[in-house]
Order: sequence, then C-alpha cells, then structure tokens
Amino acid sequence: MIRVIIVGGGRVGIHLIEKLKKRPCYQITVIDNHKEHIDTINKRYDDVTIIKGDATNKDILEKAGISTANIIVISTSSDEANLLIGITAQKYDNLDKVIARTTNPSHIKMFKKLGLNEVVSPELAACSDIEKMIIPESVSEIAVLGKGDFELIDIEVKSSKVIHKRIGDISPSKNFIIVMCHKNNEVFIAENDIVLEKNDFVSVLVRSKYVKKTRKYFTKSGLLHL
Repeated sequence: MIRVIIVGGGRVGIHLIEKLKKRPCYQITVIDNHKEHIDTINKRYDDVTIIKGDATNKDILEKAGISTANIIVISTSSDEANLLIGITAQKYDNLDKVIARTTNPSHIKMFKKLGLNEVVSPELAACSDIEKMIIPESVSEIAVLGKGDFELIDIEVKSSKVIHKRIGDISPSKNFIIVMCHKNNEVFIAENDIVLEKNDFVSVLVRSKYVKKTRKYFTKSGLLHL
C-alpha cells in the first residue's frame, strides 16, 4: 500500500483523489483547514482520512502520518504555504516524492532552487491541451516536438493598444499566443471573448527571439506588428 498525503482539498486535491482512487494501491490522507472542502470530501469518499488543520504546522503533518508516508502532494492555492510545507517535508527521508504545486508558472525555477525538484503547475499543464485547440498547427507541432525555441512568460497589460481588446483579436499571432489570463487574483484559460484590462497579467507562449518585442507589445505605447 502506497501512503499518500494530499495537502489541500480544493479543486486540484479533489481531482487528484479521483485519479488515485481508480487504483487500489493508494491509502489517501488529506490535510485541509476549510470546512467546505472537508465536508465535500467526507460526502464523496468514506475511505479517505481527513486531518483538519494548517499543514505549515509540523504537528499537523505528523498527525497526518508524514513520518511513514511515501508521497506528499502539496496542492493549496498559496504558493508561499506550498513552499514552506515542501521545505519541511524534505526533511523526512521516508518520503519517495515531495510534489509541490505552484499557481504561478514563473515560480517553478524558484521552487527548484530551494530544493523542490518535483514542481507542478496545473495552469502550465493546461497549456498542452490549449495548444491543441487554439495554437496554429505549425506552431503547436514545433513547440510539442521540440523543433522550436519557445518560452512561457507572464506580462502585465499596460499598452493602450491591447487594453479593452478581446484576446481573440490579438492572439494567436505567428510568433506568440496568449494561453492564460490573470484577473483580480483569478486565473482563466485564454478564451477568445475575454477582454484585457489594464494591470491584467497574461501568460504568453512566445518564440524566444521575439520575447522582447512581445513584452513591448503589451506594455509600451505605440503599435508593434507581430
């Protein structure tokens, strides 16, 4: 039996429980401090152990059985909490994997520099599915097959040339595509009808040699043709 601790019983945690329960070899414990999450898990799964509390507290991790667990998945919506819990979990040699979620793909490098090598971003993972739906076929194939040089970057919307524009009116271009939009601390898949507002952030998949030009397109006055 593989003992798995999931920190965070929200959308990502529930999805992971669903996946793991399709296999009979996992014993699942969830740590969460939100009543609505706990109630949802209790109603759906009678064989999932729930520990109510703040997993940044080492005593709560111990209560959840971290000293005998095989895997811990840290999937709260707070990057700061995930990082702190991940650093604490690394001290337990019995863990085969410490997997931490980041809600901001740009934080992946920082997590890894601090020793968390198993870092996932559901927002970034969604990009591969988005590519199949909305990226022009030639660009998608190059990105997926590694035949091109692409980067995923976050850009703040400042230019009057993109403010109040629909994503579908400016993306995709031949050199970039908007894949995510960050509005008021919420993250959305970049659907064509979303209207960009000042100080929104967009996650953009862009050809590396056009990174500088693409940043200017979203942040500077004056029209740059891409």
